[in-house]
Amino acid sequence: MEARRRDKPIFLFIGSSSNAFAQDLDAGVFMSAQVQSYLARNFLCIRVDTYAFPEFRNAYLPLSRVAVNLLPGFQIWILDPSGKLLDLIRRDVALYGNDENSFVSALVRARRKFEDQRPIPGQPSLDEIQRENLQALRAPSAPMPPPFSDYTAALVQQSDDKNGGFKNGGVKIIEPEAWRFLLLSGRLQEFQACFDPVLRSPAVDLIDGGFFQVSRSDDWTQIEYGKTAIGNAAMLRLLVCASAMVPNPIYRWMAQRTFDSILDEFTGEDSLFACRVAQRNPGGRSDRASFGVRKLREALPDDADRTWAQEQLGLIVESNPRMVPRLMDPSILESDANRFKAILQKLREHTGKRPAGTADGYLDVTAFATARLIHAARAMGDPARLEKALALYDFLARFRNFDDVTHCDEAGLRTGNLGDYLGYADASLQHYLATGRYDSLLSGRAVLKRALFLFKNPTTGVLNIATPRQKPLPDDLVTPELADPLSESTTAMAIRICQDYARILASSDAVLASYLRSTANRLTGLYGQDAMGLAQSSAGFFCAAASVFDDAFVVTTGKNAQALADKVLRRVPSRLVVPAFGDLRQDLQKKGAGAYIVRGPQVVGPMSAADAATKLSPFLSVGGGP
Repeated sequence: MEARRRDKPIFLFIGSSSNAFAQDLDAGVFMSAQVQSYLARNFLCIRVDTYAFPEFRNAYLPLSRVAVNLLPGFQIWILDPSGKLLDLIRRDVALYGNDENSFVSALVRARRKFEDQRPIPGQPSLDEIQRENLQALRAPSAPMPPPFSDYTAALVQQSDDKNGGFKNGGVKIIEPEAWRFLLLSGRLQEFQACFDPVLRSPAVDLIDGGFFQVSRSDDWTQIEYGKTAIGNAAMLRLLVCASAMVPNPIYRWMAQRTFDSILDEFTGEDSLFACRVAQRNPGGRSDRASFGVRKLREALPDDADRTWAQEQLGLIVESNPRMVPRLMDPSILESDANRFKAILQKLREHTGKRPAGTADGYLDVTAFATARLIHAARAMGDPARLEKALALYDFLARFRNFDDVTHCDEAGLRTGNLGDYLGYADASLQHYLATGRYDSLLSGRAVLKRALFLFKNPTTGVLNIATPRQKPLPDDLVTPELADPLSESTTAMAIRICQDYARILASSDAVLASYLRSTANRLTGLYGQDAMGLAQSSAGFFCAAASVFDDAFVVTTGKNAQALADKVLRRVPSRLVVPAFGDLRQDLQKKGAGAYIVRGPQVVGPMSAADAATKLSPFLSVGGGP
């Protein structure tokens, strides 16, 4: 290893092209001759893009990330030449990308730690914490039920009812899985208190749809303009579920706008872009999303229109310094819808070009977003949008090679990781559920089986995010992922997808169904206590685990099975609703046409779609909800 030969510590920069904090450092301290010189003399520098190598995003301190207060989606670690963890560049330094002196001071401290690695009495080193974290993930203790009620209480305590979102040390990020857990567990008052203020904030992109990813302030006014396909796809799932579970028209409107944003902004030639990178000017504004006083006057020369925009879209510099339109009063979506649409259109016509998407060609991104788009269009009962979503499924064929999948076509990035395999299985399942095409389900089943063969530890039953042969990930960091990145962790995805396939295949492939169910059950039991320590970033795990404990779903049969299933799903989009074709659920097909509610070994039906939707609660019976 080069670091050992040169006896230098490793400066490991982990981030993505959409991360605002990484962009600031690139444009700030990394342009400094002093910083460049110090790094060149004293460190071996390595930069890892988390879209290219998702294995790195939660590789270091995977269970202690909350305690060290990492910035969202961005990390700088200092390793010794053997790869042992020595230090990290702290949040307060990395938060300010132009503070050259603070950054150099942090580098000097890190270098001194490398030169003098004496242990501090009573204080474990970062590497000791790392080893403890890895041991807990790889060989967890005896299975036990996840502490749903405790987690719900902790999530509620962490929520920011004033500004929306969750407390995160002065920085806010979009956290769809945490909101979704509150929704699924029936904590509607807490969900709305924590989520609705975000919909009235600059975090919502009213110009192009969807959501910006991060804000540098608790009140969302210092929004950054990067957007991600996965983050918005996860928000789409949340909004579609909320629109059926809470009587508020804003959720459906936001779902439609987010759906269109993903298609319009992230669709490339043969895959989806992972992110949309948008630079801000020195004043913190965006050429596309911001409307300063002069620009607003040019876009809306009519005084009445301009006054309306200032009042209804919050375009007042004193309270909205970045002048990003925000929905001050959602009731205008119904009471003044035509004017709202007309004003937004005028703003779009008088602003900068829409930023281009970047980082395309990754299967995990394309597959996850495709799955969410298909489910959303089906749940919204929107044939036009469903047709567009189904067309994206064709993108996935180029990633498949027999039962294996690739991560990317680029040399060195072809080997698939767990997220790639699960994403393909997820999208294939959703394609079957929306079309009844049995070959899609068979494709997903084959890739899912292959994933369990490749990534499952035969001794402990855990699923690693990568395999030991994948480089440059060090072998000792091949480990399960529990913390959510932009959406679910790979462990959460594995639980959800194994559980769904197990329920569908129960009669047609009982052996595989049993294996998938036991995998989901074991992962659910192993990680509940560890997930508690990750606060809202483990909500994906608790959402998936909840579907294991409350496993009720609907199967529809007969010549109208697809139409019946779609009708039920529109009422309960949080549940699995399966049209049975071919040899699927022959046990129910033989009983006659209609809808069946299945809960474990218990089956109730046949009944009408309306009765099934009424009898099956959209809420999961965990977390202290109704």
